[in-house]
Amino acid sequence: MSLLLIVLLGAFVLGNAIGTLTGARAFLDPVAALLCVVLIEIAIRLRGPLRRRPGDRLGLELVDMTRMGFSYGLLLEGFKLL
Repeated sequence: MSLLLIVLLGAFVLGNAIGTLTGARAFLDPVAALLCVVLIEIAIRLRGPLRRRPGDRLGLELVDMTRMGFSYGLLLEGFKLL
């Protein structure tokens, strides 16, 4: 349980940092947005094979926690920059 929490918070901090740095500099906003969308899309595509694999679900849960933390960090930073 603590590993999932660490992954969730780490991804949140990463999403928050990316939003802060690109928002403050206003230099590479489109490139950073594209990169973030690509990372989230890759995480979504990784879920398929992990869901079909029998046995331990830790990999699936780690991908989900990373995706949720990253998305929430970006969303929260976007609201702060408005």
